[in-house]
Amino acid sequence: VMSLLDRDGRGEWLADRLATIGDSVPDDLPLRIDNKTDPFLDERLQVSNLPTETQNLTAKNSVSGEEKEVSIALYRKPGEVAGTRRAISEVIKWMNYVTDNRFITLAADLSDSINVERGSLWGHYNPENNPAGTRFKAPIQEAGNASTAVGLVGQSAALDPDKFAGLWALSGTYGAFTPLMYLPARVWSQQSQDSRFRMGVLHILAGHSGPETAADARTHFGIFAPQVWKLFPRGQSITLSFWDYNDVAPGYFAAAALAAREAKVGVIILEVARPDFPVADRSTFADTDINAAAKGLYVIRDFDPDKPKHGYVVTQGSSSTVNLVSVLPRLEEAGVNVKVIAAISEELFDRQPESYRQSVLPPGALYDLMVVSTGTRRMWPIRDVGPLTDAYSLTSDWDNQWLTGGLEPDVIAEAHLDSESIFQGIQRFAYEREQRLSQQRDQLAALG
Repeated sequence: VMSLLDRDGRGEWLADRLATIGDSVPDDLPLRIDNKTDPFLDERLQVSNLPTETQNLTAKNSVSGEEKEVSIALYRKPGEVAGTRRAISEVIKWMNYVTDNRFITLAADLSDSINVERGSLWGHYNPENNPAGTRFKAPIQEAGNASTAVGLVGQSAALDPDKFAGLWALSGTYGAFTPLMYLPARVWSQQSQDSRFRMGVLHILAGHSGPETAADARTHFGIFAPQVWKLFPRGQSITLSFWDYNDVAPGYFAAAALAAREAKVGVIILEVARPDFPVADRSTFADTDINAAAKGLYVIRDFDPDKPKHGYVVTQGSSSTVNLVSVLPRLEEAGVNVKVIAAISEELFDRQPESYRQSVLPPGALYDLMVVSTGTRRMWPIRDVGPLTDAYSLTSDWDNQWLTGGLEPDVIAEAHLDSESIFQGIQRFAYEREQRLSQQRDQLAALG
């Protein structure tokens, strides 16, 4: 059929005809948005400008003119009980407030459960009755929802190919089911990499992630499944794994600032767990900065300079980190002198100044390191860990078996991420430091 276009000038005629039709289409139609401005570059979205106190604001519907009062709490006071998933709606609300409703969510029946429902200031989108709505009605079809999100972020009204004037979008579900979204997200990443036009950012929310979700059923474990989101070329996606409510806003908006300014970053992944925990008291941390998560890795407990060092502990995930922090006084009483580092995002950490990276986790520390994580030993929070990291780390797959499920405390205990297991594991790691280091020296010496 295509060969017909080569006969009697048919191809040239068709091309000219299509060009003529295209030229007749008006390109000066009125727009509801300013197509010369990228709202995701607004300075109010910078981490340093985020309001730390709850904001009671008046939101205005730019279509109907209606006004309403909204409350946005990007941060909470220490001791308030609120898990990381609770902060997701606040982040989305702030994004929609600042960008005039340009952040779309698609999450089917889990929209409320994973806390994206309340992120919409004006409810469900309807092109006729509610064009300012940002919550799209979505079927229980993860791949389809992610594909719809891709379609949304791949459009721009900007005439300048180097500028973006469009939407960002998020699709989410249980962490265990997010691999169903990986294929459209991967194809989007390839498209975004090669595009000559500035496009939007796809967000994937791995909600109810970690072993804690096994309280629903073994089918709902978010342990191995969310790790597919590491399968992108380095630097083209940013993965965020939160453990404390006050990590979510600074971590996310640090990633958003990079994605809005670096065309290379086309995907942001947010991983949060279901349980509600008291918000951490950062005055007890080595790094007291409430925005520490923006740096990717930060120090919870530093070495006591007056005592022998026992190694580095990198922690990631909600229950694992909360339980680790709870045993820090016991570890100190036991004479254990470890440096505890919270891992929020390796990609954010990679973008920090070398002086900061050296101060938190120098290269040599990788050979004197263990991990405490609700994830697995198949995918560490940081790359290039030492040869004995696996032998001493505490992860949900510690025995290379699928967990059996049960109530949340049962699952955490079976995963060896309860407080007592963490205390015992770190104590063993510390007490066997000389043995660990000696073994590695001998292995190197044996190379000749």
